[in-house]
Amino acid sequence: MNQESPGLSQDSEPKLKYSFWAGALLIRGSVTPRVLPNILVFGLIAFIVVLAQEVVTHKWGNNLAIPVGPFEAVGAVLGLLLVLRTSSGYDRWWEARKLWGGIVNQCRTLGTQAVSYVPNASGWQRRFIRLTAALPYVIRDNLRGRKESPELNRLLGEDSKRIAAVKHGPGVIFLELSNILKEAIDKDLHPMAFRSMEENRGELLNHVGGCERIRTTPLARSSATQVKRFIFLFLVSLPFALLRQFQFGDFATTVMDMQFSTGIFMVPMFVMLVSYPLLSLDRIGMELQNPFDPRRLDHLPLDRICETIERNLIEILDVESLDHEDADAETLDLGRKTRHPFASETYIS
Repeated sequence: MNQESPGLSQDSEPKLKYSFWAGALLIRGSVTPRVLPNILVFGLIAFIVVLAQEVVTHKWGNNLAIPVGPFEAVGAVLGLLLVLRTSSGYDRWWEARKLWGGIVNQCRTLGTQAVSYVPNASGWQRRFIRLTAALPYVIRDNLRGRKESPELNRLLGEDSKRIAAVKHGPGVIFLELSNILKEAIDKDLHPMAFRSMEENRGELLNHVGGCERIRTTPLARSSATQVKRFIFLFLVSLPFALLRQFQFGDFATTVMDMQFSTGIFMVPMFVMLVSYPLLSLDRIGMELQNPFDPRRLDHLPLDRICETIERNLIEILDVESLDHEDADAETLDLGRKTRHPFASETYIS
């Protein structure tokens, strides 16, 4: 009878892990800490409204409660507005992710074409690959409003200061890519291959322009402001509609005997429960507006994407080198603490 090896599982596929409670109770990556202060403020407002109701009822016998019916319709409309706002923010986030997916693919394609179509005369392939590997970092820094980064200093050396001195760093990289491609014409690059690489370079430039459009054109401020005002008016007036739903005792008795009626706690609690999803949806819509800012909860992992592009390009170059010379295998892994293959060279002429 066949017996399985003790260290091997019969099912080689990794098991899917899903936990409802981990997702429901997780704080990290949630908007809850960012909206909690506002939730507590609305709870305090509701508490003040309840106390005011007690005072008015005790002294003048009037009732501040209003019908709850209109709030049901208003709440439905407000929820629809928040869903539309969140959907608009998510569309921007998803478009940015697709644009960066295009950047990944175009950089890989350019690297493959550079290694396949052009002879490695005078280190042309290495210069082109290094320039292409630096491009995603420059795009990332431009979207985040940064001028220099350790990756650029490592890849470009002193020439990284030239990138930092201009307002649009990616434009300099694209210009150098164009010059290097023009130089490749003299190195027996076929005109059809040159045209294909130029088209890929132009497509990369389109992706960069799309990302900059998302960063520089946020959602309409007037719409966001009005939604916030609707939320404020709804949550401030909601306690008056809830006064009818709870019974209150005599104000003097509840204060002097320290035995508060249930309404004095239930109304603020209910208001906070209602404010939590409303404020969270509004905050999520705001967080998704700029998917490039690392201060946002759901920002794109641009650092990891850039490292992946660089790693892939280095592997393409080293695989080609293995066919012609003995390549150092240690340069294939960016995670090792070894000398980087591009550490001691600069390539912007």
